[in-house]
Amino acid sequence: MVKQQVFYKYKSLDNFEFLLDLILRERLYAAQHHELNDPMEGVVKIDGTIPKDKEQEWDELIKTFRIVCFSRDKDHPLMWSHYANGARGCVVEFQLMDDQQAHRVSYLKKPVINERHISREKAEEILVHKDKPWKYESESRCLLGENEIFLPIYIKSVTFGSRAEKSKVDMLLHILSLCKPDLKVHVMGEQGLVDDIKVSIGNKRIFLCDRVRTQDYCPQCTEIKRSQEDYVLKHRGWKGS
Repeated sequence: MVKQQVFYKYKSLDNFEFLLDLILRERLYAAQHHELNDPMEGVVKIDGTIPKDKEQEWDELIKTFRIVCFSRDKDHPLMWSHYANGARGCVVEFQLMDDQQAHRVSYLKKPVINERHISREKAEEILVHKDKPWKYESESRCLLGENEIFLPIYIKSVTFGSRAEKSKVDMLLHILSLCKPDLKVHVMGEQGLVDDIKVSIGNKRIFLCDRVRTQDYCPQCTEIKRSQEDYVLKHRGWKGS
C-alpha cells in the first residue's frame, strides 16, 4: 500500500472565519489565476506568431481553471513569514483524497507557446510553472474546473506559530476542542521550533450528558462524531459553499 503524501497550507489568523471554514469543512478554496499572488500566473511567453484573437482565446481558456496551491514543506521560515503573517498564523497539515491529483510546480524556464499550443493541455502545463524566485515555496497544485470552488481534503493537524496572538489561539483551541476533538492541534513554543511544542489538544475526548434521558447517560461522543461527519460531508463539496 502506497503511503498517502502529506501537504501543508500556511494561513494567517486574520479573518479566521476562512481558517475555520478550511478546518471544520475540510476543504481548500480554489482560486482563479488572477487571484493568486504571482502576477505572472497564466502569462506565457509568446513567440510573436499568435494573432490577437488567439491571444484572447488563450485568456479565456486560462479562466476556465481554478487552482489550489499548497506546500510540501511543513516548516519553512519564509512560508511562515509570507503566508502565515510572520509566524502569527498557522500551518494546516492535510492529505488529498485518493482520486485527486497534485502537480509539482516546476521552477524551470516557462515554455514558449505558438498558435498550435492553444489547448487545455498546454494551459495545464503553464499553470504548474512559476518563476525561480518562488522556488522556496516547494509548491504543489490541484487544477480544478471553473465551477469547482472548493477542494475536499482530509485534515491531519494544525500548528499555530510561536507569535500567534494568544486570545485568537485560545478561542480557536476552544472551538476545535468542541468541534474537532480528535484533531491534533499544537502551539509552537517561543523559540519557534517544531520540536518545541508546548500545547496539544489532539485525541482529547469530550462527553456530553443527555439530561432528557437519565442523569448518568453518556453517549461518549457518538452523536457528536456523527454530527461532525455530517457537517463535513455536507459542506466540503467541490462546487459549493
